[in-house]
Amino acid sequence: MELKDIVSVSGVPGLHKIIGRNKTGLIVETIGTGKKFATTLQQRVSVLADIAMFTDEGETKLWQVLQQLKALDEAGSNPPASNADNDEIKAYMGKVLPNYDREKVYPGDMKKLFSWYGIIKGLLDWSKLGQEEEESTEEAGSTDKPAEKTAGKAAAPKKVKTSAPKPTGGVKAKTTTPRKMGS
Repeated sequence: MELKDIVSVSGVPGLHKIIGRNKTGLIVETIGTGKKFATTLQQRVSVLADIAMFTDEGETKLWQVLQQLKALDEAGSNPPASNADNDEIKAYMGKVLPNYDREKVYPGDMKKLFSWYGIIKGLLDWSKLGQEEEESTEEAGSTDKPAEKTAGKAAAPKKVKTSAPKPTGGVKAKTTTPRKMGS
């Protein structure tokens, strides 16, 4: 599983895996319980790959913070529990991301980060973490790559969808423009 497949839905606890789409939103499955439901237009859905944390210099992507959190966890320093003291949570966050913005990142945000880590640490494909972003920045930085890929290949003709005029059978089509009134 990758971060782009995991979402947080406002008003619904936990994290959810995207399993499909419908007209009005996403179809998701709750990680852990397996409960499936569709999101509504009123719910705010946040993809974990798009989330960043405020730092003194700007922002740090969530995948980078999760990697630091995993390194600390593997070193034997477990994240604090959700019912831990705010000072303990802030101290641990200082170890994970020393330059986090202390005015914009609240203890509730930190608790949510630690609980998210607990949910996904065994499910996430850590080897692919951050690769998508690195690949997209490489492609954006170099404009020669697409030309090199197509230089040796003959360009395939583009398929253009055209529609033939539909027979009306002598019936005029209704217009939706309002008529001019008066002179």
